[in-house]
Amino acid sequence: MFEEVTLRPASEVMRESAPVLDKDLPLSTVIERIEKYKTDRAILTEDKRLRGILTFRDVIFKLGTVRTKQATPSGMHASSFMSEPVMHVPSSEPLMQALRIMDELGVTSVPVTEGEKPVGIVSRWELADIIKDLPAAADVTVRDIMRSFPVSVNLQTRILHVRQLLLQHNLSVVPVMDEGEFIGVIGIDEVFEIFMKYYELSRGEPKRVTPLKYVIVSSAIRLRPPKVEPDSSAAEAADKMASYRYRAVIVVDNGLPVGYVTGLELAKLLLKGV
Repeated sequence: MFEEVTLRPASEVMRESAPVLDKDLPLSTVIERIEKYKTDRAILTEDKRLRGILTFRDVIFKLGTVRTKQATPSGMHASSFMSEPVMHVPSSEPLMQALRIMDELGVTSVPVTEGEKPVGIVSRWELADIIKDLPAAADVTVRDIMRSFPVSVNLQTRILHVRQLLLQHNLSVVPVMDEGEFIGVIGIDEVFEIFMKYYELSRGEPKRVTPLKYVIVSSAIRLRPPKVEPDSSAAEAADKMASYRYRAVIVVDNGLPVGYVTGLELAKLLLKGV
């Protein structure tokens, strides 16, 4: 069953689930388009040819550098934030090739091209939609595919430290603990929202804005992330990811976070089944 899926052409799996935009557009314009798609990334082009990809992770990494601290999203171009070169798969190639790229590079999306032109993308959302309805995935437990959390934070942890942890450990989310109790998560999406709010507000009345270095987790925590138990099926985890439209599903055992599942784990699952 897994093999049947992974041998399908990428063109049958891909969707236009990320905007395709010119790399020289203002960052603010690209972010607006990304949010309309309810995703976290955009495919960037030059003369309609694939040039790079821009994600929320790219933005929070580069907005924290010295050269952009006094800048605003409307005053910067997307090309300054994109990752390039970007690996892609021709539309006629099997899904397996996209999965291998995800696994080798640790990414959760791969653009699909015809010639040099991007025509779609295979991302965590496409994989989640496949796996949630795949009978074979009902026989795989979350325990078999999840990753463990190497760190956690508390309500008083500063957002800039969370950013550092996400980048240092290549994490999507971090659990938030309060006196030994699991109360929520904070991840790339939440840090991104804080960064955007800070940079937009700082254009107007900076004297009324709390410096970003003092903003803490309690200002951005996600209290109700999608959750499953270790013995839940991979199909259930994929269904939660798709329905919540969130980048990670938290694995909870006796009320405590013991791991998480992202699009990367879904890609690895499909590859492992070949």
